[in-house]
Amino acid sequence: MDVKTIATALGMGKRGCEIRASRESWPFEESTVRGGKKRLYPISSLPTPVREALMHYQIKTSPVLAPTTQPAIYMATNSTTLKDWQRKSAEARAAIINEIKRLAKAAGIEKAIQAVIALAANNELPEHLQRLVPVANVKAGKNGKRNLSRTSIYRWMAEAEQGFTALAPKNNPVIRVPAWASTLLGLYQQPQKPTLKKCLFELTATLPDGVSAPSYWAAQRFIDKMSKLDLARGRMLPRELKSVRAFVRRDTSQMWPGDCYTSDGHKFDAEIAHPRHGRPFRPEITSVLDIATRRCVGWSVDLAESTWAVLDALRHAVETCGINALHYVDNGSGQKNELMSNEIVGFMSRLGISMTHSLPYNSQARGLEERSHQTIWVRGAKDFPTYMGATMDREAKQAAFKVTRREINAVGTSRLLMQFPEFMKWCEAQVEAYNNRPHRGLAKITDPVTGKQRHPSPMEAWVAAMTEGWEPVMLKPGEADDLFRPYKIGKTHRAEVRLHGNIYFNKELEHYHGEQVRIGYDIHDGSRVWVRDMEGRLICVAEFEANKTAYFPQSQIDVATRKRAEGRIKRAEAHIEEAEAELNPPLAIEHQAAITLPVFEFRAMPQPVCNPAPGMPAIQAEQLPANAEYLPIPRPMFTTDAAKYRWLRTNASQVTAQDDTWLDWYCNTDEWEDLFGGLEEAAAR
Repeated sequence: MDVKTIATALGMGKRGCEIRASRESWPFEESTVRGGKKRLYPISSLPTPVREALMHYQIKTSPVLAPTTQPAIYMATNSTTLKDWQRKSAEARAAIINEIKRLAKAAGIEKAIQAVIALAANNELPEHLQRLVPVANVKAGKNGKRNLSRTSIYRWMAEAEQGFTALAPKNNPVIRVPAWASTLLGLYQQPQKPTLKKCLFELTATLPDGVSAPSYWAAQRFIDKMSKLDLARGRMLPRELKSVRAFVRRDTSQMWPGDCYTSDGHKFDAEIAHPRHGRPFRPEITSVLDIATRRCVGWSVDLAESTWAVLDALRHAVETCGINALHYVDNGSGQKNELMSNEIVGFMSRLGISMTHSLPYNSQARGLEERSHQTIWVRGAKDFPTYMGATMDREAKQAAFKVTRREINAVGTSRLLMQFPEFMKWCEAQVEAYNNRPHRGLAKITDPVTGKQRHPSPMEAWVAAMTEGWEPVMLKPGEADDLFRPYKIGKTHRAEVRLHGNIYFNKELEHYHGEQVRIGYDIHDGSRVWVRDMEGRLICVAEFEANKTAYFPQSQIDVATRKRAEGRIKRAEAHIEEAEAELNPPLAIEHQAAITLPVFEFRAMPQPVCNPAPGMPAIQAEQLPANAEYLPIPRPMFTTDAAKYRWLRTNASQVTAQDDTWLDWYCNTDEWEDLFGGLEEAAAR
């Protein structure tokens, strides 16, 4: 220690300190410095009063140490299991121990500890150390009045040698499971997701004898301590539980364009005009996405989900952007069928594409495709007045529904419905905008204009891959016509083949009588088929010759359209029969005891005779009962709600309480508004 620091601690001048050191013969060592030599006095050899004065001086001038400047011994042990209050207390204890060790160089450990305890009790420690006293002590009493103790400091110093975690206050992590816990969880962990309040209401009746029910807040505290995954079991079944469980985020940065396509169908969230009859309907859109670049490489629009919609979208993708190596799809009927995956006539095998399916009920595995539907189609559907998604206002949705139906019934079309040709152009514009919009799923690039970092668009990523040397595998001219023509395996019979109930004939098939062949057809034209042998060689083009089910040939699309319409008619008839059964339930005849009727003697009564026309026999009129005028009018069988409404309005005396309830419901429906609303308003005026 130099003489200047000692003089400052003793409160005297430098010259006076040198005189005292010489008078009391303080041991010193000389060190060479610029301009001469300098005396340094070892602290351990100084007199006790001088060392105590130095210690108090160092306490008052103690520097503020950041947690990162503390010795590494205290931070070496893993402290991830500590809570915030434990970590703060351990850091405060480490700071106090470091200060004591620094002061011990002047007066020893015991003197340093006693000095720190005394100064802490009198609130005379430096401000930053005084604030740490109640934090280190943890149990500091009310208002932090409990001070440090010699025993605690020695214990902290021993624990500090074991690591930072040992220095932290102990905390009991064991959760005591109450006796009512299992019964409460049995009521709470149900797929109906009951509230905690409802479970507590039922808990009292189900608890074992001697077990009292907890309060609401006690039960809530117990549930809050449970694992969120364990608490969700039962309330969420395995399929829904996937939404809260860990998942694998797939990396696509090492893939090239065309390595893998994924496709899926989406029911459009707005109504447009049907291309055939003009009525409102929601089309099915199938889009194909390139996984590496997120580019929408193909799409198609159909009236409903079908294999043909998937085929057309794949044709568009392959013809415009090239053949992919893998095709990743779900397990839907439009994707998983013989037409797509058959080893002989399937499209995947003929194109050389490996097809793979995701696990059932695992849509999150195809998150790229599912998210693209939101970006391309759902976002665009919100621009339509007929949008009917979950975010649409219910009143606005109902108003648009009424307008479209009223205008369709009046003039056969509606101004709110986009026509199908315009919708196809709109879809093309949506895909074009998506492919040229920055995609956050792609790695950032430097904008060549602004020089800033940003995400590239799918089209920019596609072009960048081609710049690096990648080239798509394109179809040769004329290949697409036959590659995307569906094939089925059939058998020839006397130069004929049968397909979809139609018969096709070509004389060249005589040489293949009774053999299996591949029959290719155009989904839009049923006038001819392409017949190949089982090795793929073209035999001939067979023309339509006869049809057992129709005089004119039917294409596959016509057959599918007719079958779909017939299915809708059958489902509608089933709904009508169900509704009629609800209105006219079968009457149950209850058993009654037999009653013996008295025997009456019947006598002939004179019957009124009508005056017959000349040359005609007399006709006796049927005698009516005495209360004929009070008998109810027989209720007919109603085939529609409108017919029932008209009958009840014209037969008010026959209206029952059940009919009043039905009338209240029917008068609030759209059908009543369209058929009778205007008439009722006119009658009221």
